[in-house]
This record gives sequence, structure tokens and C-alpha cells, in this order.
Amino acid sequence: MAVIIDTSKCNGVDACPAGGLCIEICALNAMENVDGRPKVNGEACPECGLCVMNCPNEAISKSGS
Repeated sequence: MAVIIDTSKCNGVDACPAGGLCIEICALNAMENVDGRPKVNGEACPECGLCVMNCPNEAISKSGS
């Protein structure tokens, strides 16, 4: 599985109601701000699901789930 971001639901960090919480809560820095949008570093991501559970727009999911 992989963590994916649905760009039709994610309007970027500046428009996020939680201010890019997905980036802030990632303890392993596997989520980064790239040009104002969250991006998953697949090599660093342990697929813990914190970003999935905390995205206010439900824009983050695990593929295959």
C-alpha cells in the first residue's frame, strides 16, 4: 500500500482548514511542503495513517483501502 493525496480534495497548505496538519504531525518527515502542496516521500513513509486520520478534507488515503 501507499499513502496518496487526492489533489481534487486538497487545495494546498494555504487553503487547508488545518494549515497543513498532515505535514506537521508526520514524525518521520515523510510528508513535505512542495510548492504549497503536501507531498508524500514514499521511501520515508511508514504508512502509519496519522495524516489519513487527521486530514480535514479527507484528501489523504492509503491506496488499496
